[in-house]
Amino acid sequence: METKITLDEAYDLACSFEAKEQVIGIQKEKILHKTLKYYLCPDDTKHEIKITKENKGVLYADILLDNVIYEIQTRSFNALRNKLNEFLKQHQVIVVYPIAYIKQITNVSNENTIVSNKKSPKKGNPLEIFVELYKIKDFLKNSNLGFKIFLLDMDEYRKITTKKHYRSSGYVRLVQIPKKIEKEINLINKYDYYELLKNYNFSNSFTSSDFSKITHLNTRKSRITLNVLTYLEIVKRVGKTGNSYIYEITK
Repeated sequence: METKITLDEAYDLACSFEAKEQVIGIQKEKILHKTLKYYLCPDDTKHEIKITKENKGVLYADILLDNVIYEIQTRSFNALRNKLNEFLKQHQVIVVYPIAYIKQITNVSNENTIVSNKKSPKKGNPLEIFVELYKIKDFLKNSNLGFKIFLLDMDEYRKITTKKHYRSSGYVRLVQIPKKIEKEINLINKYDYYELLKNYNFSNSFTSSDFSKITHLNTRKSRITLNVLTYLEIVKRVGKTGNSYIYEITK
């Protein structure tokens, strides 16, 4: 990697780039993505690199550095499938995934006045990445593929909207501004996955319900996480109790 810069310096570079390009509204929804791009590689000549597809056409990599592609994904990993299908044939690929650790939320009205400002009671959990990993499960055993999680403190600005149905969030996210990196977690090999699980106090064997309580993931996310961990042979099923599988960590 190149000489590191601070997150604040990367944010300033991202804002300067957007201002220079005269992007209306400085593409606020993309400022987190752009900041991480500069943080990982301050040299923007290595950003948005054209990669020729095996058959026909081109795709663009967020960063190409020393033959390693870095793809920053702030949304669903489903969007990565076409890129991974091509990039992994020629390059090592590191997918970078930011997770809000401590979030300060500012709600604004349609008139752009501040309605409220509060700290979210929830803290980000690195295991949240597994819901996204499930979407690209068929790529996970490729030795050229790895992941980098950023646990970030963020300021998030939201615009209050009218709820159209009961499942509506009642807001539109305007921008997420990264303020501090709490932790960087690399998932490159099996050892890294074992190290991640060491942060949780698992007993020798556990059910999905136990896993949910220990990790503070909801039932759905726990089942998906265990599905991926089983596929990667980080955990294994060793029996059943009632209708629940019993799991053990394989190391």
